[in-house]
Amino acid sequence: MTGYADLADYPEAEQIDAIGMLAAQGSIVGFVVDDEEKADRYLIQLHARHRVRLVGRGPGPVAGSILVRVGPIES
Repeated sequence: MTGYADLADYPEAEQIDAIGMLAAQGSIVGFVVDDEEKADRYLIQLHARHRVRLVGRGPGPVAGSILVRVGPIES
């Protein structure tokens, strides 16, 4: 299933938990952040709090943005 959620108005911790919980349950979740520093920060917190792996990372849809994709850790 494909879906979209605008998490911009939520605190960062809630954004990370929403991304992490969905990815840990088996979905590939993509999210866009403003810069590399924020992408790194999100990934560190995702790995610390949820069983997810990095699927991909690259340029986002807007100049200067970063698209990060995470998914479940495969056993």
